[in-house]
Amino acid sequence: MQTDWLTFLNTQSFASNITDPESNFIAPLTHLSVLSISGEDAALFLQGQTTCDIYKLELGKAQLGALCNAKGRTISTFIIIKQPHEFQLILTTELLPKVQKKLQLYILRAKVTLTDCSDAFTVIGLKSNTSVNNAIDYPDQQNRYLIIAALDEAQNIWNTYSDYQAITTQAWLSLDIDAGIPWLFKETTEEFVPQMLNLDTLNAISFEKGCYTGQEIVARTHYLGKNKRSLTLMNYDSSDTITLGSHIISTENPELILGTVVLHTPQKLLAVLKDEAFNTNALCVDNPEKTPLTLNQK
Repeated sequence: MQTDWLTFLNTQSFASNITDPESNFIAPLTHLSVLSISGEDAALFLQGQTTCDIYKLELGKAQLGALCNAKGRTISTFIIIKQPHEFQLILTTELLPKVQKKLQLYILRAKVTLTDCSDAFTVIGLKSNTSVNNAIDYPDQQNRYLIIAALDEAQNIWNTYSDYQAITTQAWLSLDIDAGIPWLFKETTEEFVPQMLNLDTLNAISFEKGCYTGQEIVARTHYLGKNKRSLTLMNYDSSDTITLGSHIISTENPELILGTVVLHTPQKLLAVLKDEAFNTNALCVDNPEKTPLTLNQK
């Protein structure tokens, strides 16, 4: 159980904002868990289920990817790590049971074992200006790392970086929002084809690997250019309550739904927007406050 780890974290002080982006910092990624896929057929099995090319993974390297349903809708995004005797899927804790159940349906007679490692490992994020031993490079992110820590070692590992600034999970997620990394949760699972989440631009989709669940829809969207939505960074200047999956609407025409909130932290969010949303400056969240939004121009 993670009780001891969470109790330990409650004794720590965390900054809710990164005061110096160039400094070193550490974060508990309590929103993420580990699903292990092992067995002699593990690579072949994952090749037929995920958007990324499993056969091109390098040992100890991380890769973004996604698992889709038969209609090409993204069940979950993930970071996958190839280890010597298994593959580790890093995904949001609340979607892990759903992903495990979905994958289990496709195992049939394959020699594959799925193991929920939520009670065995925790995930820690680091930003370090020097190389970090026993850490995994965060996909396509400079100086950001993941540490998959056994629970009985997590506190000692954390204390190793006592000179790093400790930041909240939300502060780390803010970096993911800046990088356009679209973590999915219960409110947003199976809502978007991968291209709506810009996973094609994040090197999370292989269009050469062959068949996988949902591949026909993903390929058709790619080659026919039928995607009319994209993931976009937006800002807001308020403390209003925004929930995942909230609609984004036009203040000029509140009945017109133009997008969906995918991920948010205070004052910034990622949203999947329809193309026509970029033709208006009058966008807001469809919440009681009708929180105004602006497109981030960075």
